[in-house]
Amino acid sequence: MFHKSILPAFITLVILFSACKNSSTGEELLPKEEEEMILKTARGYFTPLSEPDLQKLSSTEKNRIELGKKLFYDKRLSGAQTIHCGSCHNMAKYGADNLAISPGDKDQLGRRNPPTLLNAHLQSVFNWDARYKTLEEQVVAPIFDPSLMAMPDSITLLDRLIRVPYYQKAFREAFPDDEPVITLRTIGNAIGAFERTLTSPSRFDDYLNGDIKALITKEKQGIKSFVEKGCIPCHSTTLLGGNMTQKFALFGYYWDYTNSTYRDKGRYEYTKNPAEEYVFKVPQLRNIEKTYPYMHDGSVGSLEDAIRIMSMTESNLQLDEVDVEKIAAFLRTLTGKIPKHALEENGNVFD
Repeated sequence: MFHKSILPAFITLVILFSACKNSSTGEELLPKEEEEMILKTARGYFTPLSEPDLQKLSSTEKNRIELGKKLFYDKRLSGAQTIHCGSCHNMAKYGADNLAISPGDKDQLGRRNPPTLLNAHLQSVFNWDARYKTLEEQVVAPIFDPSLMAMPDSITLLDRLIRVPYYQKAFREAFPDDEPVITLRTIGNAIGAFERTLTSPSRFDDYLNGDIKALITKEKQGIKSFVEKGCIPCHSTTLLGGNMTQKFALFGYYWDYTNSTYRDKGRYEYTKNPAEEYVFKVPQLRNIEKTYPYMHDGSVGSLEDAIRIMSMTESNLQLDEVDVEKIAAFLRTLTGKIPKHALEENGNVFD
């Protein structure tokens, strides 16, 4: 039996201990000071993602988006008419296809993993070698890439589209001031207009906007580990990446960690500048949980392995498993909702 003088102190400890747990889940809660510090840190490095208000767009802008979606899912844009943009960038799979390398128009294989298109319009560089600076420039390039959609030339593409009555009308409604109206520029602008609507806010954005209950303790601790273990120099702001290039690897050779079969030299293969050997675009981390496999060649299958490898190759750190799990938990909070209007619809085939 407790001594009378001990009992009140014991009860106080029980109450204090209970207050450090979530009453409904039993989850350990963070001390108030640490909770506030993590949120302040997160807001210092990251900015929330918001959805565009499509209802406020003009009728011409809406026509442009609808046309862009039709083009995005039209196999006429590939040489043998076997694939469309959504074949490699499957919106039902978060704008990726979960293959290391996607087969092209005639099942030919390239060398690089297709990145997600969700939120891609917020990037400032495009392609793994960062050769494109605008979304509209980038969306046209795969159409003529022999390893991707393999369209032989622009004349063939334009001739195909001009012969389609739907496109004659749709391009005119989307670009009323253009003449001629069906051009590579208007094709790129239409598909770009569609892709600019592809945003996927997540629980993490709710957290940044002040809902501290949007994340559980382990996920918040993951933010702290993400910052403390050196991920921030490359992965910050709204997309946690997508706006710069970096050498891969800074420490050692990436293929020693990834078992890559081809030693891709990154930007060097485009610029031929020796200083840019093994330099790649830093990918965004939005929806990273769903857009496996990872790295420029899809050589890493799990999120946890990607975290371990990037820590060793870019920060020269070997993380303990507790930090790996916390960072992975945080990164999974970046998984948002797939925009319903992005999905391919039945009846997209038309004349």
